[in-house]
Amino acid sequence: MTCKYNYKNISLKADTYLDLQEISKEVSPKEPLSPAKTIDNLVYMYKSLLPKKVVSNDEDKIKD
Repeated sequence: MTCKYNYKNISLKADTYLDLQEISKEVSPKEPLSPAKTIDNLVYMYKSLLPKKVVSNDEDKIKD
């Protein structure tokens, strides 16, 4: 059985959903992806474009 805590729902406008279906065909031309998998791929691609954050050890320490 699927764990209900691993998934969340989102609501999209009808136009956005249609755009998502078009993007699905572009991301995977041989076989269109499901809307959920298309969003997964888009988020992964977008995150890969973001600059990596550097955290120093000094920022981790909490001062009282």
